[in-house]
Amino acid sequence: MYLRGLVVLSTALAVQAATKPNIVFFLTDDQDQKLGGSFPQHNGVGPMPYTQKALAEQGATATNWFIHTPICCPSRSELVAGRYFHNIKKDDGCPNGDAPASCCMHVDEELVNNATMAKTLNEQGGYTVGIFGKYLNSCPKKAPEGFDAYFANGGGDYYSPSFFVQGVEGFSDGVWQGGPENYTTSVVGNVSNAWIRRVANGDKPFFAYIAPKACHEPFLPAPWYQGYWDPSWPPHEPRPVSWNCSFESRADHHYIIATEPMITTGAAAKITQVFQDRWRTLMSVDDLIRDTMQLCEELGVMNNTYFFYSSDHGFQLGEFNIPFDKRHVYDHDIRIHLLVRGPGVKAGSTFDTLASQVDLAPTWFALAGIEKPAYMDGKSVLPFLLNGDRGELAEATRAML
Repeated sequence: MYLRGLVVLSTALAVQAATKPNIVFFLTDDQDQKLGGSFPQHNGVGPMPYTQKALAEQGATATNWFIHTPICCPSRSELVAGRYFHNIKKDDGCPNGDAPASCCMHVDEELVNNATMAKTLNEQGGYTVGIFGKYLNSCPKKAPEGFDAYFANGGGDYYSPSFFVQGVEGFSDGVWQGGPENYTTSVVGNVSNAWIRRVANGDKPFFAYIAPKACHEPFLPAPWYQGYWDPSWPPHEPRPVSWNCSFESRADHHYIIATEPMITTGAAAKITQVFQDRWRTLMSVDDLIRDTMQLCEELGVMNNTYFFYSSDHGFQLGEFNIPFDKRHVYDHDIRIHLLVRGPGVKAGSTFDTLASQVDLAPTWFALAGIEKPAYMDGKSVLPFLLNGDRGELAEATRAML
């Protein structure tokens, strides 16, 4: 009788896995849409040719996708919580945004960590959920509820990276410390791919959150890409009218912008070096995305998997005379890319609906066939994404349309 019950349960879980799609989410750091290394590409070139072909050309591109708060921890917290900053903000006990007591750049970490999209997907959607790479800048040592596999840090280092580990096969729970031969994007890619290989054809659908450090400062490429520059790539960063603009043109902007000095020849050379090294770090992200998608093809789950690719916020290099930064509510800091590929998503399509990272969690819930929690601010953009053959959709996804 007991064995028969196990067989019935196993069969039910297998059916659940088949009727719900898998989801893979790639998230980069500081990858804006204005400096040419993102999507849509500028002049048909960029450091991510595989991603261009496999996601942009074979999926959908959002043309009005934004983040709400252009700085790492608030933006990432909004994403995993599905809530705007004013609803996850900690108003006291957080001097300068750096206080160690549950406050990451004014975010109420306890509130966020106790109610992430992972918890909802895991408990209500029946998903197995893994996170690999950067979570929040103030990264919990132990996995928040909902994450079955946890290989996470707050960004860490490009070389000799360390990660908090929990529930990852082949690693002891605790802290994993890499050596100087370990490049963080490669580590994140290898560990996440090993996990996908293990769970892809299991009893549950999977959600993989893959978040490499690139292209955050200090902009260190992998050894095999150091110094590389394709002849077709631009010689320097884009220089719009706001690049190294006059004091007069900035006089009516806020104090930080209005008082920036003119960019010197030396500073301009440094900005160009940063621009080039950012592209070089993204070459490794392109490798990661290629390896992950080819693995899903090999495992036979490609036709039941959605791939999302975005950034936590934008960036600027010389605009309004700031050598490099984010944190401003200008287009270059808040406009980002979103690429999506999967069943029912028409190849090469675009959608111009105004939306933001806060809308991602509700969109994932809709794919999984579950309602979003009432406290979430975001809304699903699924109707704008699924512009192809809806006969390809998983049963759970069709039920939400």
